[in-house]
Amino acid sequence: EKLFLAGADVFRLNFSHGEHAQKKELLDIIRAVEAKYDHPIAILGDLQGPKLRVGTFANPDGEVLQAGQSFRFDLDDAPGNDRRVKLPHPEIIEASEVGHNLLIDDGKMKLTVTGKGPGYLDCVVDVAGRIKDRKGVNTPDSILQISCLTPKDRKDLEYML
Repeated sequence: EKLFLAGADVFRLNFSHGEHAQKKELLDIIRAVEAKYDHPIAILGDLQGPKLRVGTFANPDGEVLQAGQSFRFDLDDAPGNDRRVKLPHPEIIEASEVGHNLLIDDGKMKLTVTGKGPGYLDCVVDVAGRIKDRKGVNTPDSILQISCLTPKDRKDLEYML
C-alpha cells in the first residue's frame, strides 16, 4: 500500500522465483489496494524465459578466468576446469560466429568467440571473473533457434491471464 501511495501504479511479479500460491497472495493484496482507493493498478507478469547455463566444474568453487586467456565451451560431459566447460546447448554453438560475445553470470564476465568447430566454441576472456557451476549464458550477438516461451512460461502466462 505504501508503494501505491508513493505513486507506483504497476507492480511486477517475478515468475523466476516462487510458486503460484505466493503470486496469488500478492495479487490479492494488490487488488485489495486497488479496490480500497478505487484506482486501477497494473500487474506485470515477468516470465522466466529459457535458462541457458554452463555445465559443472571439477572444482566446486569454479574457476577464475583471466583477461586475455583462452577458454573453450564444448559438449563434453567431463567436469570443467580453467580451460573448458560443457555448454549443454548445441544451439548456442551452432548460432555463434567468430566475433560474437558470450556474457556469463548476468554479464559479470564477457568472452569473445575466436574460433568454432563441431561441438565447440573457442573464446578469449575479455572481462575476467569466476565462472561457476550452472551460471547463466547470454548471447547478445546470436539468434538462437529456440522458443522464447518455455512450458513453465506458458503455465505462468495462463495463470496471469
